[in-house]
Amino acid sequence: MHHMRSYTAGHIKIQHFVATVFCFSVFLGGCSHVTVPMGASNIDTPTVITGSIPSSTDIAYSDVNEDDRKIIAENLDKLGSGLTPPSSSAELSVHWLNALSGNSGTLSQIDTATLSETGCLSFQTTANTIAGIKLYSGTACRDITQKFSVTTLTVADA
Repeated sequence: MHHMRSYTAGHIKIQHFVATVFCFSVFLGGCSHVTVPMGASNIDTPTVITGSIPSSTDIAYSDVNEDDRKIIAENLDKLGSGLTPPSSSAELSVHWLNALSGNSGTLSQIDTATLSETGCLSFQTTANTIAGIKLYSGTACRDITQKFSVTTLTVADA
């Protein structure tokens, strides 16, 4: 006599096994969580406060690169307590030099009138670059570490 095998019993066991694994994974998935950082309090990598995405037609960005902007911000930081709001340091001028790019300039017209309210100040700087010497108007704001960062820089009318 020939016995026929029934695969139904095995199929039901596999369905129960799959259902159990699925429920277990959903249960464990509920125990985990995913977070999205809203703002960084990490002082090693502070959040950028403001600014625009530079374009290839942005003359100020192509002439005065990120390294130059960091040097400008470092020079504003060095002024430290000399930047007491609300004063206009029109007579103050600070020279800056980026030894890597060879670019240099002079910071002037440093206006701290809004420094206590916004953490930002405005300034003008010359920049002696391969493209020539130009005058720029800019804004620098303090980040979470209280260091200045150049947020805007545009070619100024001389």
